[in-house]
Amino acid sequence: MEKRPDYILRKKIDKLLGEALKNQVFTACSVGFFIKKENATEGDISNYGSAGEGQRTFPVDDETVFDLASLTKPLVTSLSVLALLEEGKINIEDRLAKFFDTSSTDKQNITLLHLLTHSSGLPAHRPYYKKLVDLHHKERMDRLTDWILDENLLFKTGAENLYSDLGFILLGRIVEKVSGESLDEYWERKITTPLGLDKELFFASKRKTVPLVCAATGVCEWSKIRLCGTVHDDNCRALRGVAGHAGLFGTAKSVLSLCENIMLQFKGERQHPSYSSKNLKKLLSHKQGPWRFGFDTPTGGHSSSGKFFSDVTVGHLGFTGTSFWIDLQRGIAIVFLTNRVFCGEKLTPIKRLRPRLHDTIMEFLTPHKGV
Repeated sequence: MEKRPDYILRKKIDKLLGEALKNQVFTACSVGFFIKKENATEGDISNYGSAGEGQRTFPVDDETVFDLASLTKPLVTSLSVLALLEEGKINIEDRLAKFFDTSSTDKQNITLLHLLTHSSGLPAHRPYYKKLVDLHHKERMDRLTDWILDENLLFKTGAENLYSDLGFILLGRIVEKVSGESLDEYWERKITTPLGLDKELFFASKRKTVPLVCAATGVCEWSKIRLCGTVHDDNCRALRGVAGHAGLFGTAKSVLSLCENIMLQFKGERQHPSYSSKNLKKLLSHKQGPWRFGFDTPTGGHSSSGKFFSDVTVGHLGFTGTSFWIDLQRGIAIVFLTNRVFCGEKLTPIKRLRPRLHDTIMEFLTPHKGV
């Protein structure tokens, strides 16, 4: 009997991710995808490996929660900014001087758009947690904001693009100042609750997460606590797990669901009560460097998304080994969640694996459609 194409695809994914597990690229992963058909979307989720560590391990399944790391940037912070834009409380060209005291700095003219497109000139990362941990938790965000505003710019604002955690920490703080709520509370109320995703996508520090449903990412070097349901990013952890650049947790199913909503909203086939499809499409259509409103785009020839996604594609990578890509033109998304930092922080193995996995799935979903 001839093998069904979906069976063949599953076997290819099994082989590819089985080898990755054997080579200790990660110990746990979930991969899911969907494709929009005429009246519905069809997809699948596959799970591999085991979560936890030592004697406390369990097979990964659809309920396994991963630390989504920098997927927080587009899925939380960008969408929260979009909701505030819709409310008329901010403008995309608003400058930092509107939100912070920048009178004595060179950052007065940095706009929200500069932060969203990583073109502010701010550095990529600083180990602020080393100083934050000595402060009372109520002081930490304000002090961190001051430190970021005191940083020297690495280039003239708007002249280049440099991926920056610092810029998104500021964006998260702006959401809080304007909304009068913590970032996680505003995002949950405005973005995920209307979609019924507030139980599946969340900031783990605010939930009593059962450790056995989380994929562990290691042990904290400075507190020595086991990082399972606790954010891996040091700066975010020092901020008690909520920040504009990291802190989000979720399952492959929940990330796929949010990706599906974004895709359908972009196409105007579904409406979100907190922002219009028109504004979402407008902002995602504006590209500066590789960035569209805080979402990454495929880089020609050597993208982690592989070579089959269209030019109208947005996504993001996470340091813990997570990613999502949404082909807004074709109505396809692929979500790949892992705990690769559990096996060390060497990036080469996951960098090699990601495009191979994406190409394997896309070749099945888009036969004879070219690149």
